[in-house]
Amino acid sequence: MKSDCKIRHCDCFYEDSGKCTSCTYNKNATSEHQEDSYISNLDKVTELYEFLTGIAIPKDILAKSPKLSRKKAFTVIWFLQEQTHCLPDYIEQCRECGGLYDSEREGYCLDDQYDLNGKELPKKYWGCFCNNCVPAVDFVLG
Repeated sequence: MKSDCKIRHCDCFYEDSGKCTSCTYNKNATSEHQEDSYISNLDKVTELYEFLTGIAIPKDILAKSPKLSRKKAFTVIWFLQEQTHCLPDYIEQCRECGGLYDSEREGYCLDDQYDLNGKELPKKYWGCFCNNCVPAVDFVLG
């Protein structure tokens, strides 16, 4: 049955449980509280990342965390994004602080495609950065 979910677009289907399989919309929630039942993709990937690193284990999970390093945990997420397409590929890890962010809403991925006044960006500034950590590189090239 196609839902009337206003939180996410496309592919919103109810199952017998009453939850949307794509966006976690709960048809039993009142319209004022629909957004409260929404779990963003960033939150879902962050939960996986925290489980893989041992930072936080969801209360219903009985398995032990593998306690991977932050780099190894994001490598698992990257594999699930790029090779299996199980996770959205717009969740990035900030090179500076290591936090995860939604690159469709914030942050920058700097590489050789960026130039300032005709000068190529030095490789030491390449990488993905959240809004709080993006380097100010204009002084280097100016």
